[in-house]
Amino acid sequence: MSFWPSRWCSPASAAPAKAASRQDAGVLTVDLLVQQQNFRLQLNEQIPLQGVTALFGRSGCGKTTLLRAIAGLDRHPTARIHFAEQPWQTADTFMPVHQRRIGMVFQESSLLPHLNVQQNLLFGYQRRANRLLVQLQPADVIDLLELDPLLTQAPGQLSGGQRQRVALGRALLSQPQLLLLDEPLASLDQQSRQEILPFLQKVARELKMPMLLVSHQLEDVVKLADHLLLLQDGRVISRGPLAQQLLQPEFAACGAMSVLTAVYQSCQHFMLQLIVGGQLLQVPAPVSSPTANGSYRLRILARDVALSLKPLADSSVTNQLAVRIIAIQAAAHPAEVLVQLEVADQPLQALLTRQSAQRLALTPGQALFAQIKAVALD
Repeated sequence: MSFWPSRWCSPASAAPAKAASRQDAGVLTVDLLVQQQNFRLQLNEQIPLQGVTALFGRSGCGKTTLLRAIAGLDRHPTARIHFAEQPWQTADTFMPVHQRRIGMVFQESSLLPHLNVQQNLLFGYQRRANRLLVQLQPADVIDLLELDPLLTQAPGQLSGGQRQRVALGRALLSQPQLLLLDEPLASLDQQSRQEILPFLQKVARELKMPMLLVSHQLEDVVKLADHLLLLQDGRVISRGPLAQQLLQPEFAACGAMSVLTAVYQSCQHFMLQLIVGGQLLQVPAPVSSPTANGSYRLRILARDVALSLKPLADSSVTNQLAVRIIAIQAAAHPAEVLVQLEVADQPLQALLTRQSAQRLALTPGQALFAQIKAVALD
């Protein structure tokens, strides 16, 4: 089980008051047809402009093509794109990229090598005539992303994670109404990925800025996304809240897992006491970041969930939740089944052998108990 705080309460990560007042912008409507040699991308989607929406799929499925069309980097004659009530592209109009108020972070940071960190940040700072559009000041972003120790350094002196942090800050200081992230972690080593991820989470949760994330790494998507569009061969085959989309069979090959939202209750003996639907769940507190009130996101691998007909009194597994079976499906291996469960209206998956499922006589609608192994904390 892995977890990430949905909020961070240390003073350095407090969101600016103006940024925190952002309102839900509605939906991003995209009607797009792209034909490129042997590849065809066709979709008509309404993407929620709230939280983080991941565009997920294998390489070559059309994720980056879609993102570039939304940004206005590529113009496709038949495309129709609206940001809330604002037309970005219609049959008669095409709003250029610099007028769409989009912040972009790519796989490579593209910092200007002859400028230091502070100068790179200010390069992205636009002083707009309409002061209502200026919601983030340089000091806000420097505090949010903890960039103060880096301000006088040149890009060549930074780690990969630090460079991406600066690139993110520069994008935020362009005062965007939408943030586009195109594989922002793909070129980073594991240490740098772990360095930048908390800052992406802070931006998403504290600034309330809508974000589109392109990724083919399920781990990144699970840590960051609220909604997911699953692309395959140039079309969207599934869409919806992340927790529900993880139930799709396409994710079984990546390792079936679930995402639960839990509420902080307390921290005792270095163990977080979290509540899921009125039930207690305990996980080791992170040592590298402060514990925080609010909600936490929990990632639970299906293979780390066992089932029993009654609570187990004599067991090393302390986390036991009352659940109900929704469905029993075939798994990737013929000797296994994937049991779809529900805990307080949240989906949970368990990977069992067929033999175990038959021995317990599992059936849809049955009430039982899930034992969750609190291991592999990231």
